[in-house]
Amino acid sequence: MAGKRRPIDWAEIEREYRETATPIRDLARWHRVAESGIRARAKRHQWTRRAQADVRRPAPMGAPAAPAPGRVSPVPPEMARPEAILGRGRGLVLRMLDELEATTAHLGEIEAAIIGETADDDGGRRREALLKAVSLPARAGTLKALALAAKTLAEAALPDGKKAQQADTAAKLAQGGGRFAAPAPPKLVVSNS
Repeated sequence: MAGKRRPIDWAEIEREYRETATPIRDLARWHRVAESGIRARAKRHQWTRRAQADVRRPAPMGAPAAPAPGRVSPVPPEMARPEAILGRGRGLVLRMLDELEATTAHLGEIEAAIIGETADDDGGRRREALLKAVSLPARAGTLKALALAAKTLAEAALPDGKKAQQADTAAKLAQGGGRFAAPAPPKLVVSNS
């Protein structure tokens, strides 16, 4: 035998229909009623919905959709070069690494400040969130992200392909220079005469 059918609370459905902006589909799912049943009853009893903006209606042609953001100054050409971007990225990674190091060095003081600041809070949710932000897993995750960023920036600076990398390395070695530079490879001279 099938389970008992629970009675449908049409008064509650009507109240939510009239007073909230909840879609009819969600009301039907929540109250376990057919969507068509709610629509039919609303039409039959002439329920009216709360006034709300119709999101499907397009905005008038003269009105802007959103306020225009402030004018963004163009990037100077010297800063748009790939080498400059890589240099700025490396500098940013190093600064963030220094910040992580400082946080780790003063962890006890930071935790004491968090505990002191959240002593008067009701419940411990804020304290737990702040302590979690400076916890070891959070700092380890930050370190992993910084290491990945540094690796990506280092790979972006390399020439494309293995042969290009080998040619670049050979060119650097062939330049020589310096007292402790690697010696140039021997020159092979063949005379067929």
